Amino acid sequence: MSGRAGRAAPGRQTVIAWSEHAGEPAADVPGVLEPPTGSGRIHPDDAGGRFSLHHGYVLEQAERYSVLRLPVEESLRARPHGEAADRAGTDYRLVSWTDRAPDVWVDQVAILETRMSIDAPTAGLDMGETTWDADRVRTWEKEVAAGNHGYLLVAAEHIPINTLAAFTVVRFPLEHPEIVFQDDTMVLKEHRGRRLGMLVKSDLLRRLREVRPDAARIHTWKAEENSHMLAINVALGFAPTGVIGMWQKRLSA
Repeated sequence: MSGRAGRAAPGRQTVIAWSEHAGEPAADVPGVLEPPTGSGRIHPDDAGGRFSLHHGYVLEQAERYSVLRLPVEESLRARPHGEAADRAGTDYRLVSWTDRAPDVWVDQVAILETRMSIDAPTAGLDMGETTWDADRVRTWEKEVAAGNHGYLLVAAEHIPINTLAAFTVVRFPLEHPEIVFQDDTMVLKEHRGRRLGMLVKSDLLRRLREVRPDAARIHTWKAEENSHMLAINVALGFAPTGVIGMWQKRLSA
């Protein structure tokens, strides 16, 4: 499949690029490419990998590309959702919205997005922290709308201190009702172990039927070493379809 190159921002000494690959080769394929994390593989004959290696990039991470066919049978969604709700207990409740965050939650969304940039697995990629505030959230929402897309967000509120502990968001092109793209999913470290990731993602599938009743598939990408989120995807029926190679090149000072 195709490969895409990145460009260094002023002051940066690394370039990050990605390549797209159909399927995943077996571990015993001669010359198979694996990132240092040991998770995910790319066939050595794929054009994107050859291009990246030829230009001095190093494979730092592999992401699993998965697709969920919709609609999901309700019993398959409701069972893990109920188990997650039991584990989360009464200290958490779900909130949701489309296209624009309520003013009461916009600062909390900014916190979650900032934490996403440092808490999500990035292997050896020189990603750094991305700081979000309310203005950036509103700018992102305007960009989504300007691109003729909508979004649906489900979050888990931690009731005792009135903050958001987890969220998941999908984005969809308004002119193509069958397509949905999974964007960020995040559970703050201090709230992990309560199955909040499953709670918000399984609830999103229920709400998505109301918001996008003609949706036929959700596309998602997740780092291969992110075993907890991958397990949630597998439990909900996402099927592995391909691999995204994340490449990095160190520039001369």
